[in-house]
Amino acid sequence: MKLLKIKLNLILKIFIKFSFVIFFAKSLIANEIIIEIEGNNFTDDNVIFSLIENLPTDISEEYSNYILKVLDRSELFEDVSVSIDENKYIIFISEFSNINQIYFINNERLKDEELLELSIEFNLINSNPVVVNEFIDEINKIYQSFGYNNVQISYKEKKFDDSNTSDIFFEINEGDITKIKNIYFEGNELVDNQILKSIIKSKTKTLINIFANNNFKDFVVQNDVRLISNFYKNKGFIDIDINYQIEYLDTNKVNIYFFINEGPVYKYSSIDYLDNDNLISKEIDVLISQKLNNYLQKNINYSLTEIRELKEEISDLIINSGIEFFEISSLEKNIDTNIDILFNIYSVEPNYVNLINIEGNSRTYDRVIRRELNISEGDPIYKRQLENIKNELDSLNLFKSVEVTEKELRNNLVDIEINVEETQTGTINAGLSLGSLDGYALIAGLSENNFYGTGRSLNAIVNTSENKTQYTFETTDRLILENKIDFTFKADYKEQDFSKSSSYNLDTFSTGIGFGYDLNKNLRHIISLDYLIKNYSITNSSTVAKAINNSSGENVSFLLINNLKYNTLNRGFLAKDGQLLNFTNFIETPTSSSNGYIKNTATFKNYKSFNKNIFSAQLRIGNIISLNNNDILSDDKFSLGGRWLRGFDSFGAGPRNSRTSYVGGNNLVVTKFDYSREILNNSDFPIFLNLFNDYGLLWENKTKPTNSDDSLRSSVGFGIKYYSPIGPIGFTWGFPLMDEEYDIKRMFLFSVGNID
Repeated sequence: MKLLKIKLNLILKIFIKFSFVIFFAKSLIANEIIIEIEGNNFTDDNVIFSLIENLPTDISEEYSNYILKVLDRSELFEDVSVSIDENKYIIFISEFSNINQIYFINNERLKDEELLELSIEFNLINSNPVVVNEFIDEINKIYQSFGYNNVQISYKEKKFDDSNTSDIFFEINEGDITKIKNIYFEGNELVDNQILKSIIKSKTKTLINIFANNNFKDFVVQNDVRLISNFYKNKGFIDIDINYQIEYLDTNKVNIYFFINEGPVYKYSSIDYLDNDNLISKEIDVLISQKLNNYLQKNINYSLTEIRELKEEISDLIINSGIEFFEISSLEKNIDTNIDILFNIYSVEPNYVNLINIEGNSRTYDRVIRRELNISEGDPIYKRQLENIKNELDSLNLFKSVEVTEKELRNNLVDIEINVEETQTGTINAGLSLGSLDGYALIAGLSENNFYGTGRSLNAIVNTSENKTQYTFETTDRLILENKIDFTFKADYKEQDFSKSSSYNLDTFSTGIGFGYDLNKNLRHIISLDYLIKNYSITNSSTVAKAINNSSGENVSFLLINNLKYNTLNRGFLAKDGQLLNFTNFIETPTSSSNGYIKNTATFKNYKSFNKNIFSAQLRIGNIISLNNNDILSDDKFSLGGRWLRGFDSFGAGPRNSRTSYVGGNNLVVTKFDYSREILNNSDFPIFLNLFNDYGLLWENKTKPTNSDDSLRSSVGFGIKYYSPIGPIGFTWGFPLMDEEYDIKRMFLFSVGNID
């Protein structure tokens, strides 16, 4: 018999650590009250007594019910009952069996070791069905995170009464991964479907990306709602409201419907700042006022992201003036659809960082996260920095969610708590394109953005077509821990067949390193140094260019490349608005090669859309000069025709010796003017009528080709662009206006996948 006698007529204080119980006598009672426990053959008395915090003052049904509630709530026992016998409470315990072994049956996607580790984290120690079912729910959530939405899990228990233990057998029917069949948008009048599809992470398969990950994951769809909402808010749609619905099909596929209520577009009325603490000097006041005025002149619609960036730019101006201890809050006032922005700048007493704690990164190394932080232990910390930390970590695209909080300690000390939830970062991609210019082209690759948790990206790509096969391996990582410069190593092998156009084949192996960094959110600079080995194989010595014939065999050189890219184009494969400026400078050394050159190319694209009309102007210019006054090799020169001069074949216009000996030129200017109009109202798969006018000029060679008069070429034409469920399909009819008799024309072009 197990008894606990509590004498309430004495003031008694007993403190016992760990497995014992603390009791404090509250009053004096004349009679003894006894609590007796029965049935707990495997559970210590003190464990049970520790759960009963309130001591009895008398014998009553009310206190009996209190004991029942407390012990039931603990979920430690299979059954509990309480009876009263004179001055005695008798507790009858029926214990859950302790788990001896856990077995998993038919699980393939999740391994036994992973599930056992989860059971330890879940504290699955006895056969309590509540806890077991919670464990099953957690397994279901993990399977759903991989796209398994029809998982069925049951369990059986084999008991051993002599030891009150049991073995648990979980039988798992994983089913197949649920796939996304279609994604639909309703209510989006001012933003078309293609742009929204480029924003979200949920994908469908198309011919141009046949290995796209179209697994259905509900948490991804929930995140898609957030992505769409943020996109709209950055376009001025403050009142955007988005819901979604999942339609489950009999084929274990789903259709996803996004219901969008765009609301009105909010426009800026005024942007100003307030400095009640007189922190800002006159010089900084002028700079801030100029920045606000310039921003207001260039921007009409409200943008949540741009307001945040503007606040950061103001912060930088203030910090550079020597002021550190301040905060900036942004206040907004709406009048109809006009919005006033007021930045409130005020002084603060800073807190200081004690510890930076990172949780949830079971795969990603701490250093990958810490290198994104602009603070360390001992630094002052401000509220604005917490938001910056979250934004930086979100931009890595390594985590499903990021939470950054501040835990106050003492004496202005705080701990920074960073909690991340990791997500899948590896993908397999494949795409197919075909057309009358390039024949078929298949691109397949593996991509991993967080290789072994290091934050390093790896990409392996195979690109093969009728006239070209290319193998590329590339890895990119941060140069050093604290900076924002990316370091890239790349190896590339390419086989090109120029036998029909220029009477030779070319095999190129290159390897090199590069450094890239953002100058601002739209402008990026990359510099790289490559080592090249080129092998020219002559297929017709009577028609091949003299420079190529002289370079037959292996040629070795180094190539220094500088690239600047400015990009404000809208997202999605259908360009409608924005600009692209891409400038590249090449310097090749004349080592074992007979050449060596300086080459510059610049491409400019400008798109404007009005309702269903799209206007675009594109320009490409180029120049190449030899460092040793030799003739430039044909594969390094510029060519004209194909997509950049419609109505002419690839390598169809410009200097040549014969039909199978295209030479090209040292200088290039080509322009494209396009007008496109959507001709159907089905915005899921739009069809555009396209009208175009192209102009191109290619000139100058050290050795004058047989056919070359440096004359202007031009063409006009029309086409159809269909953005179908399998990918974009283009039909183009081009008619040369200005050409030469030796040019090779191609009136009709057809392509699937690449229709730019």
